[in-house]
Amino acid sequence: MSEQLAIHDGTPVRSTDQKPWPVWPLSTEEEWEKEIAPSLKSVYLEKREGLPGIQGEAFGQAFAAYSDARYGVIMPHGTDAIAAACAGALDLDGIGEGGEVIIPNYTFIATASAPLSVRCSLALVDIDPVSFTMSPEAVESALTENTVALLPVHLGGHPAEMDALNAIAQKHGLIVIEDCAQAHGAEYNGKKVGSIGHVGAFSFQSSKNLTSGEGGCLLTNDPDIRDRAHAFKDVGRRPGGERWEYPRLGWNYRTSEYLAAILLSRLTNLEDQTKHRNQNAASLTRGLQSLGGLKPPEWHPWVTQHGYHLYMMLYDPEAFGGQSRDTFIRALQAEGIPCTPGYQRPLTDEGGLKTIADKYPHLIRRLPCPHVEYTCEHSVWFTQNILLGSQEDMNDILTAIDKIKTAFSSGI
Repeated sequence: MSEQLAIHDGTPVRSTDQKPWPVWPLSTEEEWEKEIAPSLKSVYLEKREGLPGIQGEAFGQAFAAYSDARYGVIMPHGTDAIAAACAGALDLDGIGEGGEVIIPNYTFIATASAPLSVRCSLALVDIDPVSFTMSPEAVESALTENTVALLPVHLGGHPAEMDALNAIAQKHGLIVIEDCAQAHGAEYNGKKVGSIGHVGAFSFQSSKNLTSGEGGCLLTNDPDIRDRAHAFKDVGRRPGGERWEYPRLGWNYRTSEYLAAILLSRLTNLEDQTKHRNQNAASLTRGLQSLGGLKPPEWHPWVTQHGYHLYMMLYDPEAFGGQSRDTFIRALQAEGIPCTPGYQRPLTDEGGLKTIADKYPHLIRRLPCPHVEYTCEHSVWFTQNILLGSQEDMNDILTAIDKIKTAFSSGI
């Protein structure tokens, strides 16, 4: 006989009052006393809270070194980092037309809004059904004479197929801009993402695997892209230039030194936390493969380390008595397991982008996206903080899924 589900007034597998999940960021009193407070105090007492941006420069260099890149430019947000990457790599002034950028139709809105903000148009294409990242085959089908760049997203922390995308770009004279907002620490054939294309952009928003509440960073190996991106963020100035000279048109996207100091402190923990997430993800994957009904994330052969900002699964309703994905999510949440359906429609169907497409049809081009549509209807996500728990926490997830599957299959 099946155990009564919590959604039907049964006892949940996990009481989140008694056993709370890890809350992100993993801030502690000890970390504050030993690392954060001294860093912030140093900025405060040195009276350098803004220019000349010593902490910001130090973080940019440190994050670039961690990510196998030559240059790092700190930004206030991840969206700004993508916009600066577009402006720097495509040599845009934000006034003239920027050309068309190809992006996946399964991503966060910033992947679209950032290039639009520097007057690029968009083509939105289908994804690979395994990695949920931009399909090189779909990119090939979308190319036109107006295409100037590819903007793959390492969604959830799984690196996109960069060798294939770079080959397409080289063949057609295109720029490759990596959206790494969800992929801190992820590796493609042993190399950190962010320096595999021409330029990469990261976010340090509060949910991200490295965070200062808000923040971003642009990485590149190209000094010209670095210089143009620096001008974009610092009112047109060149790195090391005079304060009152403006060789390019730029804007003010300079970042607080306090945020940079926090990021410098937390960067030291990123690799260990990434490995911890990978260990727990591997445990979950083994358990889900045994249970059946939920397809766990798969790795393509080029992945040597996953970022696991998201643990992204696909739900099979037939394995759960025909119950819908949304009913399953409500049941799992009732058992004390936080989860989400993720992106529930292609980005072109979201109000913000749909409105732009209706008003300015020359700016938005949607290609066929059957894999995006299927994924939107079947996805179930765990967020990265869940993967920072213990083995017992992973066991609770599997117990809850097994309980729901048994009940649903029995018609309860």
